[in-house]
Amino acid sequence: MFRRIVAVVLVSTSLLAVAACGDDGGGTTAQAQWGALGADEKATYEYVVPYGTSVRIDQGQVVDLMPQLLEVAVGESIRITNQDGRDYMIGPFYVTAGQSLAMRFTQPGELSGVCSMNPEGEFIIRVT
Repeated sequence: MFRRIVAVVLVSTSLLAVAACGDDGGGTTAQAQWGALGADEKATYEYVVPYGTSVRIDQGQVVDLMPQLLEVAVGESIRITNQDGRDYMIGPFYVTAGQSLAMRFTQPGELSGVCSMNPEGEFIIRVT
């Protein structure tokens, strides 16, 4: 039950983050949509933020764990596991410490937001 509540909170937070990081009015890119991915399902794209990442960031080290642009197809999925002790904005997703976020992309479009997990400082997901 707790995992289900955490998943709902994470998806709700992600929706708010997407709204906050949305289009600046200059483009016409549609916002991608997603659905749930089962806990036992393997994701098409899997990323892990290892324990100690916050220490590396605090020391000024460049962290390069995520691409700046991820091009995916409808039906593919992503899982981001945060093994660190700090919460992170990873593109449009807010991934809390010690938790995983997983979803399947269900409609074409684009999601983007700030990201401290790559040198570019941005994570864009383009769904086709």
